[in-house]
Amino acid sequence: MTLGVITNPSGSRSAAYGGLTTCGSVWSCPVCAAKIATRRADDLATVMRTVDDLGGSAFLLTLTMRHTRGDRLGLSRPERARRTELEDRAWRRDLARQAGDDVDEDTAAREDDELAKLDASEGGWDVLSYAWRSVTSGAMWQADTERFGGLLGWARAVEVTHGANGWHVHVHVLLCFREQVSADLARAALGPRVFGRWSRALERRGFSASPEHGWDLRRAQLGDGDLADYFTKMAHEVTSGHRKEGHRHGGRTPMQLLGDTIETYEAGDMARWWEWEAASDGRRQLTWSTGRRDLRALAGLGKETSDEEIAAEDQEAEERIAVPRDAWAAIVAARRETTLLAAAERDGVNGARRWLDTYGLAWFLAEPGDGPSRVQVQPDCMRDDSRSILRGFGA
Repeated sequence: MTLGVITNPSGSRSAAYGGLTTCGSVWSCPVCAAKIATRRADDLATVMRTVDDLGGSAFLLTLTMRHTRGDRLGLSRPERARRTELEDRAWRRDLARQAGDDVDEDTAAREDDELAKLDASEGGWDVLSYAWRSVTSGAMWQADTERFGGLLGWARAVEVTHGANGWHVHVHVLLCFREQVSADLARAALGPRVFGRWSRALERRGFSASPEHGWDLRRAQLGDGDLADYFTKMAHEVTSGHRKEGHRHGGRTPMQLLGDTIETYEAGDMARWWEWEAASDGRRQLTWSTGRRDLRALAGLGKETSDEEIAAEDQEAEERIAVPRDAWAAIVAARRETTLLAAAERDGVNGARRWLDTYGLAWFLAEPGDGPSRVQVQPDCMRDDSRSILRGFGA
């Protein structure tokens, strides 16, 4: 294991461990989520600087939906996979019927019934994904992308909170245009057209959105409420625990829900956390437009790094020390991992050395590649026993 320290522009220090196994879950792991959010913020900031250098403009679009306490968050990963399989099988049966081929109608009836039950049990997250696809497809979208300043591309982030009215799922979208677009024009013309398609798609799936509060569109300035700023704040939130003043829109973020669950073991919060784990598994937090509207290519970012790859990377550090495996095992057994980090952030690497020396724990100056080999842990491994995970976090 290695421990690295960097000095922030403000003069404060940040410390992080390296060479440890990671799950790569942006949704359920505070450690991995913070690293991933920081990288996404950097990528989005690079995109916005590129658009600005090209003389273009950027807007932040927010789309929401009405929700109640009885609404489910979303289908689990196995349920989503099964629904996709059943939809494909139904499509193939239709082709077979059109071609005059034999179809096992008993099997077809059973699978159609199973598919109908899955459709009836979908949640807000499933509907949100469908509605966004509806917004960004078809002739109206193509016309809008050319009419309003020539769309360079978009990046979409999903945000979820839980409050008195249940799960609140919404999207934040960075829209980047080739030309300078008037904020008044965007809000008066583009916003209502996008919201109209969004609202109609929700209604087709039994949901709805408020014309007054269901959307917002405003000019995005780098570092001032833009999507990069959103990810920067998210990284701060998941590293600052479940402080009540951080609750959004009157609700709790998933990490705040996790913190409350650990603190109280309240049955309702535990059930909500398990629902969150199941529904979020396998979903992407940030998605980008592709093809000729590829913002990452425009900004020279290259192929997108996966969440798992980002989580597995070691933080760049000005100074780094390595701790042998047996010393690290002793630190973990004593549950002093955060104590060592705090010493490093307070007094730098020298503070970490003194702390280790105090307890007779070995360390040495780290060179590139030092430390034990990394073993990648797949996210599914972290979800086999949710109760043990919660006990581990709360220990």
